Amino acid sequence: MEIIFGIIIMVLLVWGLINRKKGKTAWIKEERFEESGSWIDKRSGERGTYGSLDDEMEANRQYISLQGKVSELAQSIQSLLSKQLPEFQTKTHDDLKRHFSLIKSELLDYFIQCQGLIKGKSVRQTPQVHALHPLASDLKKSVLNYSYQHFPELLQLDIEILKQLDADCELMCNRILSSLSTERIHKQKLHH
Repeated sequence: MEIIFGIIIMVLLVWGLINRKKGKTAWIKEERFEESGSWIDKRSGERGTYGSLDDEMEANRQYISLQGKVSELAQSIQSLLSKQLPEFQTKTHDDLKRHFSLIKSELLDYFIQCQGLIKGKSVRQTPQVHALHPLASDLKKSVLNYSYQHFPELLQLDIEILKQLDADCELMCNRILSSLSTERIHKQKLHH
């Protein structure tokens, strides 16, 4: 009787170990879908897999990082303009907010273009501008300096692409500066 009891315990132990090993890998085989029908690549605590959730989080992280760069440079540009342009001092709070959002919008487009160039997209053709604002080249130098510091991969690109990027930057800086003049002319017409 003791021998039969010992054999039953041994069989149960072996059977338990076999099922335990199967249980560890069972989660790999089961299908995991969200309510929307999308495949779930990771569960909380799982490590070593890379999937669509990681791609979304990485894209979101890069966008937030880009927004931070845009805001930082926009503040720097606004500070530079307040030092260089006397009419900038007389602007109302609403005018400054509107101009700040214009700067951020222009910089966001420019930085998205920079990231596209790094990924191999072609550069867009920029029309030539003949009447540049006197501060456009100073502003362009600061934007390009910032761009090359935060996107060092740009320096690996072909010289012709960099020339086109330089022209795009100059055009963007001219738009930012000319928007100040346009606002001033518009206000003068309203007061007269």
